[in-house]
Amino acid sequence: MTTDRTEQIRRGQSSNKTSTKHPYAAIEHRVIDAPAFADLKLSAQLLLLLLARQLTKDNNGHLQASFAWCKKYGFGSEHTLRNAIAELISHGFIYRTRSHGANGAWARYAVTWLPIKQRDGLFLSGFVSCAWRNWESTEKSNRQKLLDDSCINCSFTA
Repeated sequence: MTTDRTEQIRRGQSSNKTSTKHPYAAIEHRVIDAPAFADLKLSAQLLLLLLARQLTKDNNGHLQASFAWCKKYGFGSEHTLRNAIAELISHGFIYRTRSHGANGAWARYAVTWLPIKQRDGLFLSGFVSCAWRNWESTEKSNRQKLLDDSCINCSFTA
């Protein structure tokens, strides 16, 4: 008869070895706390989470973001997906390690906060580790303009 960890603790038994039976996606706090992450649209944040979901101990650089795969996680159009990929690249969170091919092979990506161990067949000449640290805001104004002087259908600015 097997016992779970809670039962072992209740009985005073301790197991030095703990295992996670279910895989998990982890993004380091330093990445999430970065100003570049706060500037991302929600679709780009979702895509970053989906890319982190694919990570194993040595597959960074071989992550995919095809529309067929991302669609089942909430992406409704290829346009939204392309914009999210472009935004993650411009903010330095991911790097395209291989472009999509004529034979239908999907593009490959790497997250920049982890090393790339399997480098065969990847284009890494422009890869910068932790490139999101170098991102600078373009200071775009998020404020909406007032539509008219009567404040009908207008928004307030901070």
